[in-house]
Amino acid sequence: MKSKSRFFVETFGCQMNVNDSEKVEGLLLADGHERAASAEDADFVFINTCAVREKAQEKLFHSLGRLKKAQRERPELKIGVGGCVAQLEGEKVLSRAGNVDLLVGTHNVARVPEFLRRVVEGSGPLVDLDRSADSFTVPDADVAHSSDVRAYVTAMEGCNHVCSFCVVPRTRGTEVCRPVDAILTEVRGLVARGYPEVMLLGQTVNAYEHDGVDFAGLLAAVDAVPGLLRLRFTTSHPSHVDARFAAALRDLQRLCPYLHLPVQSGSDRILDSMRRGYTRAGYLEKVALLRAAVPELALTSDLIVGYPGESEDEFQETVDLVDAVGFDGLFVFAYSARPGTTALRLDDDVPETEKKRRVRVLNERQQRFQAQRHAERVGSTEQVLVETVDAPGRLSGRSRRFQLVHFDGPAEWLGQLRQVEITGSGPNALTGRVAVQPLH
Repeated sequence: MKSKSRFFVETFGCQMNVNDSEKVEGLLLADGHERAASAEDADFVFINTCAVREKAQEKLFHSLGRLKKAQRERPELKIGVGGCVAQLEGEKVLSRAGNVDLLVGTHNVARVPEFLRRVVEGSGPLVDLDRSADSFTVPDADVAHSSDVRAYVTAMEGCNHVCSFCVVPRTRGTEVCRPVDAILTEVRGLVARGYPEVMLLGQTVNAYEHDGVDFAGLLAAVDAVPGLLRLRFTTSHPSHVDARFAAALRDLQRLCPYLHLPVQSGSDRILDSMRRGYTRAGYLEKVALLRAAVPELALTSDLIVGYPGESEDEFQETVDLVDAVGFDGLFVFAYSARPGTTALRLDDDVPETEKKRRVRVLNERQQRFQAQRHAERVGSTEQVLVETVDAPGRLSGRSRRFQLVHFDGPAEWLGQLRQVEITGSGPNALTGRVAVQPLH
């Protein structure tokens, strides 16, 4: 393999994984490598992984199996694995898939170009799972953001919660918050490069606190950056929703009225077993606080069904909570046991067929609700940030409430705000036509 090669990065997982992949890509580009159009055209394939769900983990081994054939045809092809599966499983990945040359943990993406050089020189397989490394060392200018419109900015890493089903504390470690000045410097740089929107990232981003600045204070500081058009963040934990947090959503002009607030279950017994740290009533109180402050707030959530011991009545409590809240979007997952979690000690006694039924019940219910909620937007005018060119003359973007909107317009509008009159709707998107001149 050439010392300067073509690379391809494949990503499974959340926005944190995507942002890590953007860092790897940027570092490889800065080191003189070039992007390949596909894994088949690459000299180096880096697979960045998620371990939160078993299905996501299995995607890794499916991809590695597919790449074995390519390696037989091109022995010089090098393969790296990073992210949460690498951190969680460690050298078990090498035992299960013997074609991996490089294994990098969640805190060490900055060393991928160095490790690739060593692998090419014949030093592989290399393994670095040092979770004590500083995960904020990648220079801002080297991050190869995958969107021209929305840029991810890491505010913090890790999580101090100990949910029974979750591997994040094992893969990402405890909470480490980035200094406010470092975040602001990155945001200012992104605005100067033409990015209209930033999204602050953290496993539990609203737990942020650094040198006396809490998350509401961080939001206020970023919101004040001149030239920034929109500010978002993900993901939040209900335990860190308070009056200051609600006031920030209400008062900050660039901060969009959208919040992803995972609830996971509507049953107090299940929530206690999950070690979520709140009750059903407590979650509903948080929702009431938020909606009193921001009546137009769009609220989405995560749910796990089929958690060990979940009865039909307890599942129905979750259904009832979904009806009571009226979420704008739901991500419903069937429980899967994860290595090293406390829930692993419980009997995974809900049959897979029943888990799938419960997923289906909630998804079908949510789709009907979203169709109704979106139909109510017809006739309204939404401020839309143009994010993609879907086809010649056809654009799409997001409203402030994160609703996807399709409409006609030229490619030159990419990254600009437009007022769009909503003329049609479906359960997952809105359609419309541009109503007025661009906003500034």
